[in-house]
Amino acid sequence: MNDLIAGPARPHSPEMSELKATFERDGFLNFPTNIPEALLDQARSDVESVLLKRPRIQDAWQKSLAVHTIAVWPEILAMLANFYGKKPRPFQTLNFRMGTEQDIHADTVHFNSMPRGYMCGVWVALEDIDEENGPLIYYPGSHRWPEVTLKDVEEAGYFKRNWRDEARTLGNRMGVPPIQQGPHYRHYERYMADLVARSGVQPKLGVVKKGHAILWAANLAHGGSPQKDKTRTRWSQVNHYFFEGGKYYTPLHSHGSFVWFRDPNFLPL
Repeated sequence: MNDLIAGPARPHSPEMSELKATFERDGFLNFPTNIPEALLDQARSDVESVLLKRPRIQDAWQKSLAVHTIAVWPEILAMLANFYGKKPRPFQTLNFRMGTEQDIHADTVHFNSMPRGYMCGVWVALEDIDEENGPLIYYPGSHRWPEVTLKDVEEAGYFKRNWRDEARTLGNRMGVPPIQQGPHYRHYERYMADLVARSGVQPKLGVVKKGHAILWAANLAHGGSPQKDKTRTRWSQVNHYFFEGGKYYTPLHSHGSFVWFRDPNFLPL
């Protein structure tokens, strides 16, 4: 099925209802944003010098009006409000020059909400993306799987926590800055790779035109496919959103009864 639509759908229209049903079924949606090409090019220009030296830049919206404008684009916000029934609140942008080739994961291990499910990502193509320059890869329907935590990975036998990890957790409870549980994250990635292999779900590639976007649900298994043509770029911008009225936390910094709540730096609308 081709999830690409030709133009903006009106709120509460049959077209929007169909798009919502597709998103709820698959956990992702490929759609045009109608963002002007000049704005896409300006966002790219604003971050280009930084991204010649590193793979990504986080929260460039703080210095780039173009990056900020893309993250709060009215048609994107209206679609999210319609799908989730709550006001979306953008809290992070990520800009990329090349493909990430990132291992399969779900955003719920990095960002989560109470109640669950009120977080999503929108990936905007700043140039044409095809199978050669590292498109996204995602697993349709995986957003309906149970959320995976480090506890699940540990209980499945992928690693064993030791006293040093417990000491770090106690430090967090006392207000020490959070420690990304990096030594265990690679086991999480192995767990996710095995999970999608066992599922039998066939992945899809995010092949999109410049100015189009992919919306994905928080628990969708996704990553970056190999960049086959290393001479090409893959300019893109990721926007992450929570929704109004919830509490927000970081599972990787949480353990047991301790929850590391987030105080997001929401973008002004």
